[in-house]
Amino acid sequence: MKIKETKLGDFLYRVGLFLVFYVLIQTPPMAIAIANRRPDNQGVAIVMSSLFVLIFLFIIDRASYVFHQYNQLPQKAGIKVGAIIGGYLALMVGMMFFSWLNQVIFHQSGTANNELIRQMLDHNRLVTGVFVISSFTLTPVAEELIFRGILTNLFFKPTRFWPKIILSGIVFSSAHASTTIVSFLLYCFMGMVLAYVYRKTGNIKNSMLIHALNNAVAISALLHTI
Repeated sequence: MKIKETKLGDFLYRVGLFLVFYVLIQTPPMAIAIANRRPDNQGVAIVMSSLFVLIFLFIIDRASYVFHQYNQLPQKAGIKVGAIIGGYLALMVGMMFFSWLNQVIFHQSGTANNELIRQMLDHNRLVTGVFVISSFTLTPVAEELIFRGILTNLFFKPTRFWPKIILSGIVFSSAHASTTIVSFLLYCFMGMVLAYVYRKTGNIKNSMLIHALNNAVAISALLHTI
C-alpha cells in the first residue's frame, strides 16, 4: 500500500509540476495584450515589453533546471542538420494538409491561434518588434523545454517512445487556440513531429531549431497581412 501511495504521490507531483509551467507559458502574451491597449503610450510599451522578456527568461531558466533534473536521455553532441531539415519538411507537408482540410471542411483560411497572434501585431513598433523577435528566439526555447524537454521526461518510462510523442502532441495543441478539430490536429501533429525529432536525436536543440524556423516563416507571413 505504501508503494502505491508513493507512486501516486510522485505522479501527482509530476502533474502539478508540469501544470505550473503550462500556466506560466500562457502569461507572457498578457504583457503584450496590456501594452496593445495603449499603443501610443511608449512608457507602457517599454515596461510591458521588458516584463514580457523577463517572464520568458524566468520560464526558460526554471524549465531548463527541471528539464536537466528529469532528463531520461543521454545528451548527444552536435546538431543533426538532416533531422532538422527532415523534421521541418514533415511539418510543412503536414501543416499544408491540415490547413487545406480545415479550409475544405470548416472554411477557415487560418487557425484561431494565428489570428490571435496577428491581432498582437502592428499596434506599437517596439512591442511588435519585441514580439516578432521573441517568436523565433524565446518562444521556441521555452516551449520546447516545457512540451518536449519536461513533458516527455516526466511521464512514461524511457522505452515508451510513442506514448511520449502522442502525449506531447496533444498537450502542445491544447496550449494553442483551436476552434475546429482539424486545427487541433494541426498543432497536435506539429507537437508530435518536434517530440519525435527530440527523442530520436536526443538533443533538444534540434527541435528548438525546427520550431524557431517554423515560427520565423509563420510570423513573416502574418506580417505581410497587416
